[in-house]
Amino acid sequence: MTNIISEWIISPHQTETVYVPHSFLKQTSFYDGAFVTFLFGTKERHVKIRESAAEDWVISQDLKDELYLPHTGPYGVHFDEHTIAIGPHIGIYTAGFTQSLLRPVGERSFLFAKYITAAKKLGVSCFLFGASHIKWEEGLVEGFFWNEKGWEKIITPLPNVVYDRIPNRKTESHPGYAQVRERLQNEYAIPWFNPGFFDKWLIHKALTDSRVDHYLPESTLSPDVQTLLEYLKEHKQIYIKPANGSLGIGIHQIIYVPEENMFYCRFRDRERNRLRRYSSLQRLVKKQFPAGLSQMVVQKGIDLLSYQHKPIDFRIHTNKNAQGIWQVSAFAAKVAGIGSVTTHVNSGGQIKSLSELKEDFVLSEKVYLDLKKAAIVLSESIDEQIEGCIGEIGFDFGVDKNEKIWMFEANSKPGRSIFSHPRLKKEEALTRHLPFQFGIYLFDQLMRSSPVYIR
Repeated sequence: MTNIISEWIISPHQTETVYVPHSFLKQTSFYDGAFVTFLFGTKERHVKIRESAAEDWVISQDLKDELYLPHTGPYGVHFDEHTIAIGPHIGIYTAGFTQSLLRPVGERSFLFAKYITAAKKLGVSCFLFGASHIKWEEGLVEGFFWNEKGWEKIITPLPNVVYDRIPNRKTESHPGYAQVRERLQNEYAIPWFNPGFFDKWLIHKALTDSRVDHYLPESTLSPDVQTLLEYLKEHKQIYIKPANGSLGIGIHQIIYVPEENMFYCRFRDRERNRLRRYSSLQRLVKKQFPAGLSQMVVQKGIDLLSYQHKPIDFRIHTNKNAQGIWQVSAFAAKVAGIGSVTTHVNSGGQIKSLSELKEDFVLSEKVYLDLKKAAIVLSESIDEQIEGCIGEIGFDFGVDKNEKIWMFEANSKPGRSIFSHPRLKKEEALTRHLPFQFGIYLFDQLMRSSPVYIR
């Protein structure tokens, strides 16, 4: 059970003591004078519980110092028969720190400040940290906290839960990333959610022959030229993309026009959308993919629904909620820019909100509900098949002329470009709150599974 409280009061006069409201004692098995384990992050102390005189929550100064409590709240209160915990204390793990306390992670500082503000509203103590900020011998970390005055760097306990926000695959491949994750998970039993970027091909393989494989377009890893020819013979257009790519980088569309016996290749190069024509597929592959097609995925092209004669696909975010259950948190469409190979905003794409799509009769209620259903069942299936604790997924879906739904990509760390649309403010806020609701859920599960919290 959780009570969100306003602030804790610091008492300089008592030691190892916590004062709690009479109303709290009435709803629990605790009593005035009882001794309990008191937790903040991975620090804990054996303290005496006293009834406060005025329904206040009061902590002695020595206890605040010993627990490295950074502020006086507001904090949520979690408890079982022998333990009271405040927070939880959730760390956002990332990289790319600067020397500036004004913007500790550069341009992403503003986004993380909004995440921390969302966490505070749930009574969560939330901070930002990286591998170099952990003091392993003391079980402490130099955390970056956000408040109305700006960023502060404060020594604080290791977190109860880690939310992984590593910015890119290159950082993730560094050995230090895996070492920190394994050590916090194995030595401190800290739940860590959203570990790792998805590999497109591993997701495809994991879902093949499952209850959701009808959403998967036909695909092949590391194709040769003969395979590409067979795809083009059947589908007329194909997409080739890196198995470990993201943000639409490296995607090529190839179209075969039998009347001309020519191959057209659409791609993005140096901020420009390009279209080249080739008389042979061998020459196209040699020119466009000089490093070969190893670890590239060929996917059949889909004749997509269109908006004002431009193809559209759909971005759907899903998150686990306070009950650990998947829910759709955001829904938008992306309209391809002129001559663009993808619908990404940085390639000239345009965002459309759900209300705009319905106003323009682009999307029927049936297809909308089918897309939401697809996002939920695919989230559940990926969660079952992929190792690690997943808390959020961003999907790219297509709908063909027959209203059949196709899943193009699933991203474990979805981009947030769709939230630049003014009609998606509510969804933007929801996608910042839900990770911390799920973090609270993970912490409560941990307390239930470890009645006596041992560190």
